[in-house]
Amino acid sequence: MTFDPLHPSFDAGNGRTERELGTFAESAVVELVSGTGAEPDAMIVELHGATVRVTDQRITAGDGDMSWSWLVADLQRVIHGVDEPWTIFQVPGIAEFGVAVPAHDAARFRALVDGFPGVDVVQQSRPAPVSTTPLAIAAPFAPPTTGPVPVVIKEATPFDAPTTGQMAIVAATPSDAAPASMSEAQQDAPGGLAGLDARSISAWFGDHQVLDRVSLYMPAGKVTSLIGPSGCGKSTFLRILNRMHEMIPSASLAGEVLLDGHDIYDPDRKLTDARREIGMVFQKPNPFPAMSIYDNVVASLRLTGTKASQATKDDLVETCLSKAGLWNEVKDRLRAPGGGLSGGQQQRLCIARALAIRPRVLLMDEPCSALDPTSTRRIEETVIELASEVTIVIVTHNMQQAARVSDYCAFFLASQGTPGVIIEHGPTSAMFGSPQDGRTLDYVTGRFG
Repeated sequence: MTFDPLHPSFDAGNGRTERELGTFAESAVVELVSGTGAEPDAMIVELHGATVRVTDQRITAGDGDMSWSWLVADLQRVIHGVDEPWTIFQVPGIAEFGVAVPAHDAARFRALVDGFPGVDVVQQSRPAPVSTTPLAIAAPFAPPTTGPVPVVIKEATPFDAPTTGQMAIVAATPSDAAPASMSEAQQDAPGGLAGLDARSISAWFGDHQVLDRVSLYMPAGKVTSLIGPSGCGKSTFLRILNRMHEMIPSASLAGEVLLDGHDIYDPDRKLTDARREIGMVFQKPNPFPAMSIYDNVVASLRLTGTKASQATKDDLVETCLSKAGLWNEVKDRLRAPGGGLSGGQQQRLCIARALAIRPRVLLMDEPCSALDPTSTRRIEETVIELASEVTIVIVTHNMQQAARVSDYCAFFLASQGTPGVIIEHGPTSAMFGSPQDGRTLDYVTGRFG
């Protein structure tokens, strides 16, 4: 489907003609893609930095890599937020999907939506999903390669390989009794530093094997960097560490990932528990664009169903922003949109948001690849400062960065179509100063890669 803003009417295929009503860049979309809100482990997809297009027959969202569309005829109810520029769309049998466009476009977007025939339009002071199910914190999502897509998703572009894009997936689980206060949540939260132990990890996408029996121990309270050329399986390995790989329908894996000696893939272990303990920061900053800086940080409280007083929230915001090295820069504009920050500040805001649920391990997938040198330096300082409080695993293509921030390092390599393996791992000083394998020396000295 091709949209041309200069030609309001266009051929949508199959003999259908549609009329474009409006286009909204830099938007966010959230959608339930399986199960219902009342079912454990229902999955929700989040897309940030998307372009949303509205026609007289459908709403389409995409970011260049993925695109979905929802038929207007399927919509049953529209809920506009009074306090926030979110609009929630309910579809019979599917639960809902939500769209947030930039604040300056919110009125125009809502006016178009309100014009849909036969759709009940209401307003809420703070819209929420149809289910009151609390959501776990986000982790990257990769779209399916094969098989039918959920009924609410009408179109999806194919998935070629694991990427570090802007999609995210979270898992929801019913809350029998949400903590009455933040102090109770802190008492129940796992305490202390934790190491990760990956044992004999092999991974496939369909018939294509991308990792072969990779084992690596990532010590508690230390920074472990994963280095190697593109396509060697670093990001796939990182995603396996908090159960993101399993969300791809064509994907499979073998091996164990132990957190404090307990396999996170144990059938008796809830996905949400793993996501609470093992957080993630993505390659591209992805703050909730329609939310303020303050609300971005406390979003994790709502997502996990945690109740907290205003004073507790205020303290959490200051603490997390301070740990992320952002407090002094934003303390006088906490109600400003998170999307209005610079790229480096947005990335530190995402770190603060991840820290708000007090993870024991923080995974970072090339967090500085899109940042300028000054912002990169500040992120690196934040990583070093956080290592005393949380175990960090970071993927980076910057050899100087790996040498500066990490205590331990693992060199991944895949050659001539073979799956990725770890060639060598150990203390970063030894990996860069006196590597045991010639291929490691060639890579860290820039002779290839």
